[in-house]
Amino acid sequence: MTLGRSCIRLCVIAVAMQASSAFAEVFQFPALHASQPADPEQALLTDYNQVAVIYGSADIGAFSPAIEAFQQNNPQVGIEYHQLQTLEMYDMTIKERASGAANADLIISSSMDLQMKLANDGYAIAHQSTQTDALPNWARWRNEAFAVTQEPAVIAYNREFFRENELEPPRTREAFLELLRANDDLLSEKVTTYDIERSGVGFLFLARDERFFPGIWDFIRQLGQSKVKLYSNTSPMLEKIADGQVVLGYNLLGSYAETFSHRTPNLGVILPDDFIVVYSRIAIIPRGARNPNLGARFLDYMLSIEGQTVLQDAGNFNPVRADVPQSPFSSLIFDRYGERVRSFPVGPGLLVYLDQAKRQRFIRRWQDALLNRR
Repeated sequence: MTLGRSCIRLCVIAVAMQASSAFAEVFQFPALHASQPADPEQALLTDYNQVAVIYGSADIGAFSPAIEAFQQNNPQVGIEYHQLQTLEMYDMTIKERASGAANADLIISSSMDLQMKLANDGYAIAHQSTQTDALPNWARWRNEAFAVTQEPAVIAYNREFFRENELEPPRTREAFLELLRANDDLLSEKVTTYDIERSGVGFLFLARDERFFPGIWDFIRQLGQSKVKLYSNTSPMLEKIADGQVVLGYNLLGSYAETFSHRTPNLGVILPDDFIVVYSRIAIIPRGARNPNLGARFLDYMLSIEGQTVLQDAGNFNPVRADVPQSPFSSLIFDRYGERVRSFPVGPGLLVYLDQAKRQRFIRRWQDALLNRR
């Protein structure tokens, strides 16, 4: 079922929340079948007509098929999905716990480092099941933090612009740099990437680039000279590339880019030939969850073969489990480019990206490089 059809059935509502999350949206997915057990006391002990509250950073258009598929298997469970920026999600979780307010039942964030900090600092409860046991070792930590997707950073470009200007889209970072140098006037104000001060995943992608691409700071200086446009979300970058407001994007989220390209043929998507940075969305069940059993049930569905397949087929969220049949996009990444994949294992190693002194030095260097303009 598409999101458009869901809007009619589910009465999806966008609302402004408290000041700390003024840009959040809440989407309501009522239970498909309201029912009551014969014994009224049993209703208090079961999940009849309960609502699972999920905080997530994934766009509702990409994530709603997983919610709808879950409800087909759990028709008496409603879903309340809060679409949030990752830092908002992190701050809300801490503030809710400090005030004694109930947390969400499940938190799914693209900021691996922030999720890992929540788990490491005691904000997650353990959950073990046949589905979590099916994950590879790198994808879970202490049965408290779980990778649910694998998503690459890609290059995106406007096919018409490159064709009309007889340009070859870049397939490596070095080629990207040389393209900008050789076409400085033509591409000025026509390139986009993440604002790493506002985007957690953008920061992670660039930090990984620094480790594996020796020319990264020359690359960033050239982006600055080309007057790069910075955004905190992937979707507006893809839209602007497709309609020609900008024509080239770096380190964009591959799951969204691949989905967008299917309905917008003018958007080209490239997996870099030199290496591919792959990150994962991490899910935790917060210690103050309203209904942790519902959070665990939704988590288990996402990690099941069926759930992983839905995530892959509907949103190009590549599966974590090895026993899920791969889509052509997923197979291309992990079979053809396998040795060139640079991923992030789930574990305390992610906390290095939150070391405030190191983070500030990295951001200052990024700022200095970008400001080196003509």
